[in-house]
Amino acid sequence: MRQFSGKALLASAIILGACGAPQPAAPPAPPAPTELPAASPDAIRADMDFLASDDLEGREAGTPGFDLAADYVAAEFAEIGLAPGGDAGTYFQTISFLRSVRAPEGRLMEVTNTETGAAVPFTENVDYAMGNSLSAPNVDVTGEAVFVGFGIVAPDLGRDDFEGLDLSGKVAVMLAGTPKGIQTEERAYYGTRKYANASDRGAIAVVSLETPTSRGVYPFERLIREGRLDGASLTWLGPDGAPFSRAPNVQSGASVPMESAAKLFEGTEGNWTDIVAAAEAEGGNVKGFALPYTIHLTQASTHDQVQSANVIGMIEGTDPVLKNEVIVLTAHLDHIGITKSIEGDQINNGALDNASGIATLLEAARMLKAGPPMKRSVMFIALTAEEKGLLGAQYFAENPTVPKENLVANVNLDMPILTYPFTDLVVFGGSRSTIIEEVEKAAAEMDITLSPDPVPDQGLFTRSDHFRFVEAGIPSVYLIPGWENGGAEEFARHMTSNYHRPSDDMTNSIDFDAAARFAAIKARIALALANADERPLWRKDDFFARQFDGPMEP
Repeated sequence: MRQFSGKALLASAIILGACGAPQPAAPPAPPAPTELPAASPDAIRADMDFLASDDLEGREAGTPGFDLAADYVAAEFAEIGLAPGGDAGTYFQTISFLRSVRAPEGRLMEVTNTETGAAVPFTENVDYAMGNSLSAPNVDVTGEAVFVGFGIVAPDLGRDDFEGLDLSGKVAVMLAGTPKGIQTEERAYYGTRKYANASDRGAIAVVSLETPTSRGVYPFERLIREGRLDGASLTWLGPDGAPFSRAPNVQSGASVPMESAAKLFEGTEGNWTDIVAAAEAEGGNVKGFALPYTIHLTQASTHDQVQSANVIGMIEGTDPVLKNEVIVLTAHLDHIGITKSIEGDQINNGALDNASGIATLLEAARMLKAGPPMKRSVMFIALTAEEKGLLGAQYFAENPTVPKENLVANVNLDMPILTYPFTDLVVFGGSRSTIIEEVEKAAAEMDITLSPDPVPDQGLFTRSDHFRFVEAGIPSVYLIPGWENGGAEEFARHMTSNYHRPSDDMTNSIDFDAAARFAAIKARIALALANADERPLWRKDDFFARQFDGPMEP
């Protein structure tokens, strides 16, 4: 059983002691406040100090460090006065996960010419890299290689990169990333379906080829240098104990850098240099074809089961009918833990990713609890396993602790860069639903402008927890401080120097006044959504509303 921190136990003792003594008549209730209280920079600093401390060892899902962070957030929810929103009257929605970690040895990618049997030299950590497999502890697959371009299937665009190709029992060789020229959020969605597309057509493995664009986002050599492939992978277990997978046929995978990818196209109808040029052009019109190679992959992993929890608190709405409609505010609590392969400091503290998001979520909860009445209910979730594939959010969206039809909107915070006095806000998904109307009002009240997605190549719309709510048909947005007033430089500095590194800690120059401003805009948006005349709806015929059968404007 999870234990609360000393703060929560002290609060419980005070409550119990008060229950045992005669109580005087309650004084008249004070009038309800009409304005939100001010956000506290000091409270945000205190929360971040704890959540980003070395004691929590990087808050990796399924570790004691994450559990300490979860206990802390639950204690804060209790102190704020939020009602428990988890399982069995607790603040916790506990999830069982299958965990996979790659074994020290047992990885191999062999490439041979299918006709001659001649071996093509591929060396681990030079020509390819492999992590773990959630499919089985020991994977050994062999199949003919088929190049599938980007692996995109987009019926709205009349595009199917698998058209005319036989993938049954074969290895799909695909370009990393997604083609340029597709609307950024839709493009990101298509990218999330690539492995599932290959699996649906019978592929048993996927080999991903680096492109200039993917190298600019996360280069192959960084996988090797920073030891990212040694990290654990998770997938949640359903009620029947079966692990969740959207690509069940795909058992193994490998990543190949651009220079080595050229070997797979020697003696074929496609020239690798021309393929890269076409992939980088608008539309990324690259046709697939069978390759004259057979690929053999072995992958050894250790498997076990762990538990980790979403932490959930609620403020019940005051309207007897509208209180059944729930506005969900989210931020992920986990980070990536310890990187043992680097020297010196190995703890990834995750100060900005995402202690800052959790701390500003907590501050928004304090403001809303002490603020004006809200007609709709507001739920606050500190999510687990975002870094493992948005798994805590996915589990909640599939298994919510309130009726699924009651969830009417999600507003998500992830990695707000709070090192400068931001003046604008990026609202990923903003144009897709009526949520943006309340965001615009709240931003105008605080003299904050709204800006478009500044980094469409990074596919941020699908890379944070709100997207699991989108997949459940729920109108959702994701907020970060924008690029004006030094924001572009600060975001670039974080991504190149601190992102998923031990240097993302409290020694960075965090602007806690900016953090308070960010918490305040979040609270204002939530208050506006909770008291709006109508529940949020997708725009009529919106792409994501159609994909996931979400409620649309008439």
